[in-house]
Amino acid sequence: MSNQERRRSPRTDYDCVVLIDHGGSGFVGHIEDVSVSGCRVTRPEDWSLDDGALVRLFLLVDLRHAVSAEAKVVWTSEDHVGFEYLQPRSLPG
Repeated sequence: MSNQERRRSPRTDYDCVVLIDHGGSGFVGHIEDVSVSGCRVTRPEDWSLDDGALVRLFLLVDLRHAVSAEAKVVWTSEDHVGFEYLQPRSLPG
């Protein structure tokens, strides 16, 4: 079974900066794809959160607008972090 077949929601390529807030501390990453249930983000060099950590994501849609979502870390790799939203979200416009 392919990754796409295992996903609950289809992924869409998306290009934006994201601020990852964890208890007042933060990381900055770059979103590469999104779905209504989560997103894949480039892994910040100083990443220190474990799978299951709860965060708030701020997707910087443009220089004037941000979209916020509560999420949890569901997987990490050397280059990326996968987040699952705590509540399904509409895709950013």
